[in-house]
Amino acid sequence: MLARSRRTFLMLVVATLSAAACDTAKTPAAGTSAAPAVVLPPFQQEIASMKAELTLPGAWRYAYRMVDRPDTAFGAYRAVEFLYTADSALKVPPRLLLIVRAFKKPAWEKVKVAQQDLSRVLAEHGDDVYAFSIVTSNPYAVNTPSALRVDQMMLALTADASPFKLEFPAAAR
Repeated sequence: MLARSRRTFLMLVVATLSAAACDTAKTPAAGTSAAPAVVLPPFQQEIASMKAELTLPGAWRYAYRMVDRPDTAFGAYRAVEFLYTADSALKVPPRLLLIVRAFKKPAWEKVKVAQQDLSRVLAEHGDDVYAFSIVTSNPYAVNTPSALRVDQMMLALTADASPFKLEFPAAAR
């Protein structure tokens, strides 16, 4: 009988200590929330050949390589490609995510009928139309760091409040 009461007493002590330990754990005060994820501010990428600045969402910072080249596809005369460049330690090949093409207005009028929703006008300046196209699916394996980063980048680019725009500074006019 004495052994049973000691066992019961020890179990009560252990249960009390466990409850006390749980009670002293820090819990957030009512009305507080977790810190929001860091959102990088938008930034400008100079495109010297177009004498323009492209504003990109902060999620794009340090995640791409820009290739500016002459282009004749679809009647364009210039193309600026944005390729995803992952952390070099991941050894992930770069893939095209975004392309901005420059057209003369008459060429764009012919192309826009065929392109429909594939290309959208980003800006017009003088006799030029600047249209962009994005990838329609993530080029990386699902749930990999590269796929998650690309998803974040593309969502930031296509969001309603996206800062994505092409501007021509007054000095370039």
